[in-house]
Amino acid sequence: MGGAERVVEGIVNNLAEDFDIYVYCSRSYSKDYHPDHIHLIKMRNMKGKHLYSLSLSLLSALHALFCKKFDLVHVHNTDSGFIVPPLRLKYKTVGTSHGFPYQREKWSGFAKRCFRLSEKLMFSFATSTTCVSKSITRELIDRYKKDVLFIPNGIDEPTAVEDPGMFEKYGLREKDYICFAAGRVDPTKGCHILLKALEKLDQDIRVVAIGDFSHKPDYTDQLRAMADDRVEFIPFIAEREVLFGIINSAKLFVFPSTVEAMSIMLLEVAALGVPMVCSDIAENVTVLEDMTTYFRSGDHDDLKDKIELCLNSYDEIVSQAQKTRAWVLENYKWKNIAEKYKTLYNVLTQRCNDGSQET
Repeated sequence: MGGAERVVEGIVNNLAEDFDIYVYCSRSYSKDYHPDHIHLIKMRNMKGKHLYSLSLSLLSALHALFCKKFDLVHVHNTDSGFIVPPLRLKYKTVGTSHGFPYQREKWSGFAKRCFRLSEKLMFSFATSTTCVSKSITRELIDRYKKDVLFIPNGIDEPTAVEDPGMFEKYGLREKDYICFAAGRVDPTKGCHILLKALEKLDQDIRVVAIGDFSHKPDYTDQLRAMADDRVEFIPFIAEREVLFGIINSAKLFVFPSTVEAMSIMLLEVAALGVPMVCSDIAENVTVLEDMTTYFRSGDHDDLKDKIELCLNSYDEIVSQAQKTRAWVLENYKWKNIAEKYKTLYNVLTQRCNDGSQET
């Protein structure tokens, strides 16, 4: 499940009692929801990196226009912004940016130009626009000269489950490794920066890298060529509790992304109380502020120095990580974040809070 999908999940799970919610999703990639007032509309879609999202967004928009009658439509991700103008013919719309997809290396020049146009359409035509990143919100306000509401991502308190079979399979021992984890692993996630830092790290510690390494084969081959016998690659783990179990047993978590919007993984690791070293991109610093350790983004020498600093003063960073955990759970609870969307929906629909609404 990608970042935007997890945001939608957080919103609908916390607003199910306030609104009658319909969620458009892929028939081939969705799970069933059972709470009252949440309805999945499963659409067919084409396969392929370029056609999957395009076809799903277009077919969902056509279905909403000709087969349904909602009070409000919320469009997530600017790469779906091209459906906002036709939706505005019938509906008030909220458009949410989850970052700039054209900054990802996986897309061609033509695709990146299409994403820029789609973003422009969203921010030109949506009734109201939001963004999950404070720094990107400022950039969007400056670019489009209109109000953009910053609403951060949230989390529920994560549960970590240690799977003995998983630990035995990969030879994992508690506090014996540095952990890296991502969904789809591409160069912007920075795993190569960590491996370069490891080459110069004079410490008896392993690196465990977890994620979908099939997404960009050339990059995966590069990572495997860089890795020595201290590195263990673990395929994507769908069960989040099991993933959290491995992260929770790590001595240190490294988050070296060079491009993010507002990472839910960043919040979840912090909420587990695991000590972290993060890249100092604005999208990370504005989330955790001075509550963690940062290194200069892209600088593997600085990352090596910061890892050594943390390992050599470990009791101190463990204490800091516990403070960070309490702070994150207080400031980024989904229940509180979802209330911001509830207020926005009510303002746009001009409905009272005690009425059932469709969105």
